[in-house]
Amino acid sequence: MLPIPITIILVLLGIIIFALRWIPKHFRLIKHRYMSDLKNDLEFNDRKKLNHVSFLSIGTIRNILIANSTNPSDYCTDIEPELKISQNDIDNKYDFMLNLKYSQEKNGDRKILYGFFHPYCNAGGGGEKVLWKAVETTLNRNDNNVVVIYTGDLGVTGKKILADVKKKFDYRLDESRIAFVYLKYRYLVDGKTWPHLTLIGQALGSIILSLEAIYRCQPDIWCDTMGYPFGYPAVSILTEVPIVTYTHYPVISTDMLNKLRLTPGGLSLKQCVKYVYWKLFMLMYQFTGTYVKIAITNSTWTNNHITKIWKHSKSRVIFPPCSTEKLIFNEAEWKRENNAIVLAQYRPEKRHDLIIKSFSEYLKRLDNVTGNDTIPKLIFIGSTRSQADKDYVEALSKEAYEKWEIPKSLLEIHTDCPYEDIIKYLHTSSFGINAMWNEHFGIAVVEYVAAGLIPLVHASAGPLLDIVVPWDLKLDQQAKTSSLDTLTGFFFKDPEDPDYETFKTHNTYPRLSDLFDTVSKLTNEEKFNISKRAKACAIIKFSDSKFDKDWVRYVLEVLEEDI
Repeated sequence: MLPIPITIILVLLGIIIFALRWIPKHFRLIKHRYMSDLKNDLEFNDRKKLNHVSFLSIGTIRNILIANSTNPSDYCTDIEPELKISQNDIDNKYDFMLNLKYSQEKNGDRKILYGFFHPYCNAGGGGEKVLWKAVETTLNRNDNNVVVIYTGDLGVTGKKILADVKKKFDYRLDESRIAFVYLKYRYLVDGKTWPHLTLIGQALGSIILSLEAIYRCQPDIWCDTMGYPFGYPAVSILTEVPIVTYTHYPVISTDMLNKLRLTPGGLSLKQCVKYVYWKLFMLMYQFTGTYVKIAITNSTWTNNHITKIWKHSKSRVIFPPCSTEKLIFNEAEWKRENNAIVLAQYRPEKRHDLIIKSFSEYLKRLDNVTGNDTIPKLIFIGSTRSQADKDYVEALSKEAYEKWEIPKSLLEIHTDCPYEDIIKYLHTSSFGINAMWNEHFGIAVVEYVAAGLIPLVHASAGPLLDIVVPWDLKLDQQAKTSSLDTLTGFFFKDPEDPDYETFKTHNTYPRLSDLFDTVSKLTNEEKFNISKRAKACAIIKFSDSKFDKDWVRYVLEVLEEDI
């Protein structure tokens, strides 16, 4: 006879397994019953009855209402959503019933709800640009495609969010086919909520947030464009809908494990525990990938990692929409100012201090600094999100002007510049610098090359593998080998790189201080040709139209075949 604790555990597991098998059937049963009632014109005008449906049925019924509504945006939820038929659908009762009739037919022309899970949809960053471009492409693909946005931006109306999208990204969306579903437990995926065991805490939080999302509205397709994979098993088991994921960077990577494992002098007890913790977390991460139908990544570097982690899922690269069409302009000759700009948020991982130190080393090797017009002027441009960022900028200023004694005429630091000023710097400067180690993509580098700047970038990840690649202007395609005729930019390595000694790549690439010397000797003709090749690469690989084509080909067409 089994011990009582083991018996209890087995009984609980049995109940959980039964529940997970029963819930999807319950969803389908409720959906069938409710659609039949509506079709038979029952309960249609009795809106109060909608508030007495079972707890598990709310998301399913909201799916029906949005999918058959003449104006899906009417069903945006509040923090405590009231489930009711919109006044618009009551006024247009027969159109609503006609939609319902067609959706129940075997080959009916029915609406499909694409649920985009992006709790920070109003943040306005590169990840949000991907989200809204995917939404635009999905809506433009078919008039029957409807988008549900799962967001935690409480207190911001859907109209305000879409107005911000138009202002910042210039994407024009059919607002009538977008419904916002607000999630009140977003704080559970915030790193600040979990000061200890952050990875596992955020993973648990993402599961709860995903459950809240499908409770409020069950989609027909789940699209995670932010990177919360631990909710996939729950969503897949409970709703049986296909899962699409756009991964900007892996939650945990083999680089993290290797960096810890290769610690000089061996691992301490604390580091050993941390390694085991990360290893177990990696196994959990691998498990989540078995529920993914379509895996999309933003870069070759990310794709290489995801392929190793999610071995059962064939992932594809779709580069982020970088709007390179709007940055590129024609130049007949090289007339740019001798400026080297650094466009990056003021965060330590962007390694501004390394750039300052390298620039100082370069200057010290010169016989004459004053009046030397071959020396590029270094200009830092970036945003500050908090007081900590402002303190970081202050520390950089002291380091540059006091510690390394760099003349202010050769180095400027700007914070929170207007967009118009940033564009001016991009269109008039000569060089763009990115020093981040293993940046998964590098949208700032794409902006550099699209605007005509010559990139000086760290030889790793996105900039190395995808952006600053050899380009053949005659064939208008990426060249197989790099030469003077295919060069689009320059790379560097530094002893501060975590993998500098391990991978022995420092013999292949110079240090940044040496690179300053190299580019200062370029002729205007050489600069012009490098810039021309880089711009041609940017417009073909990273335009919004390229993202459109790839999203349709690798996501929408695949899903449409199944539907």
